[in-house]
Amino acid sequence: MKPFKYLQLLTVCTVLLYSCKKNTDAVQLALPTVTTVDITAITGNTASGGGNVNSEGGAPITARGIIWGKGTSAVTTTVDGTGGGSFTSSLTGLQPYTTYYVKAYATNANGTAYGNTITFQTLGAPPPIPVDDDPLNPGNPTNAMPYPFFSENYLKNNNYYTLAYSQSRGIPVWVAWHLQKEDLGSTPRQDDFRGDVNLPPSWYQVQTTSYTSTGFDRGHNCPSGDRTLTIPANSSTFLMTNIIPQAQTLNQGPWNDLEDFVRNSLVGTTNEAYIVMGNYGKGGYNNLTPAVVNSIDGGLVTVPAKIWKVVVIMPKGNNDLSRINSNTTVLAVNMPNDHRVYTGGTASDWRTYRTSVAAIEADANAAGVPLNLFQRIADSVRPALKAKIYP
Repeated sequence: MKPFKYLQLLTVCTVLLYSCKKNTDAVQLALPTVTTVDITAITGNTASGGGNVNSEGGAPITARGIIWGKGTSAVTTTVDGTGGGSFTSSLTGLQPYTTYYVKAYATNANGTAYGNTITFQTLGAPPPIPVDDDPLNPGNPTNAMPYPFFSENYLKNNNYYTLAYSQSRGIPVWVAWHLQKEDLGSTPRQDDFRGDVNLPPSWYQVQTTSYTSTGFDRGHNCPSGDRTLTIPANSSTFLMTNIIPQAQTLNQGPWNDLEDFVRNSLVGTTNEAYIVMGNYGKGGYNNLTPAVVNSIDGGLVTVPAKIWKVVVIMPKGNNDLSRINSNTTVLAVNMPNDHRVYTGGTASDWRTYRTSVAAIEADANAAGVPLNLFQRIADSVRPALKAKIYP
């Protein structure tokens, strides 16, 4: 019996030793456990994050931090110390109005463990404060912002004028520019209509062919005639982000006459002007069909119903905002985008369509455009300017 008892004892010991080895291996192979903390102190390009190492997993933590990026695959890693417990991480070099994905990590001898993923969006940095001759010196008409997130109110600087663009409409919401004699020269009209390659990469680029055989002119917002000092200046006005579908009799009639009047009579050699042109609504009339046309280019370019312009005129000088007062000249017009209207006589005279800034704003807001002009002009002056109708 003794040999049998010894064999039983040996078997029990072997099982116990094997079991102990398995438990030891399980401890040695354990990963840390870590959680990701909420993102705080978010700005346009920085934020604060971090994590908490809840368990070291049976081996010392040799590195911990966060990984973050614009997609689920992180592109940036921070290293924020060693050991267990909580830690703080800094996220820098972020882009405004952008969504980021963040998760914490912790590494020991057995590998790296990751925490839960947290998403957050950075804030937007406001555009720079305008100065004299900046088209937005009197104000940003719709508070447009230069981030693709603002796809229907996208602020874009085309160097010689500034605009707000609507991705869904394929046309600008408005275009603003400053005009004085120094902008004028002898450069001929370039006629190089082309798509704007500086729109956000995924956006559709309207081309000059988008207007082919549509019965609408490629109507300038900032006129070619207001940028004749250099070839680059004139060429910039032929970017399609400066163009809208405009009824021919409007574009070639009262609108052209208004452009000439502002340039030659109001500005001339002694004055300067802040000008903004915009549009709203849907549906215009061309010279091909009696029916209203809501869009062209397969629906990618909206035909606006109304087209407006506001001009602020003052003698040339410095500190423009401080010189604008209740006596400053304001010209505002609002015209239907309708080929049938401009048949000659008073119907083709831009003066027939004079109105007030307040009236344009009311109509535009009713059509869904959050128009609010003169936001940087003094509160004591703004209401009087908005109520003016050019004599």
